[in-house]
Amino acid sequence: MPLDTQRQPRLNRLHQILESDVFSPNRSSHATPSYEQAFAEVIQLLDDVLRQSDESGHRIDFINEVGVRGKIMDVTSLVGSMRRAIRLQTGAVASFEANQFNCYFNAGTGYFANGSFFDADHDDEVTFFVNDERIYLNRHIKRALQEAELAIVKSSAPSTNL
Repeated sequence: MPLDTQRQPRLNRLHQILESDVFSPNRSSHATPSYEQAFAEVIQLLDDVLRQSDESGHRIDFINEVGVRGKIMDVTSLVGSMRRAIRLQTGAVASFEANQFNCYFNAGTGYFANGSFFDADHDDEVTFFVNDERIYLNRHIKRALQEAELAIVKSSAPSTNL
């Protein structure tokens, strides 16, 4: 299947999820999908898009607030690591093992009910945690998507060499 045929549905679905209110702190608690399911789908789709960008020679490699356990990762590596933590079951929605996933709105430091420590630095942000890895919705996920889309468009543009 051609790359464009695979790419556009992924990008459309990513935008659909990210532009919805699924990650809004004010959404109805009865709304579906859950934060965890929506986040798992975003990570799967974003990982595909970031890998395509990387394979086309445009790795999304910003490192702002991306370090984990004292090591520096770029955002592409962080998303890939989070994707590997997703549990896939035939016929079931993608999710994480029990006590692996947490979500926090705004800034704060403390412990989740499952005993995991968290540190979220921004008042205007949704922060997701998978094990001890942290990713921000706006500063990481949306920025990586935007940069990957620009890189993919750039690599898809016809050459103007004369």
